[in-house]
Amino acid sequence: MAKNNIEHVKNEIQQLAIGNYRSYPQDYETSGTAVIQNIESLAKGYWDSRMDKEITRDERLGISLNDYQQWTKEAYDAFMKANGHSLN
Repeated sequence: MAKNNIEHVKNEIQQLAIGNYRSYPQDYETSGTAVIQNIESLAKGYWDSRMDKEITRDERLGISLNDYQQWTKEAYDAFMKANGHSLN
């Protein structure tokens, strides 16, 4: 699979997010507003820390901050499900 397609970028972001969820479980163990804010903040951090080549790639592929936020949320849902937590 080519590294410059949407699915590859999505997978990279989700792997980073899952690593963060494992490293800082106290920030993601419960549901609610705080968790949603933490997930959105995480996505924004990834978005803001992109290198020039990643910005160019995302612009070319039409990837937006909303995509990063959606992907980190999907990763959170998968992480919680895999770890036996309820997703209220």
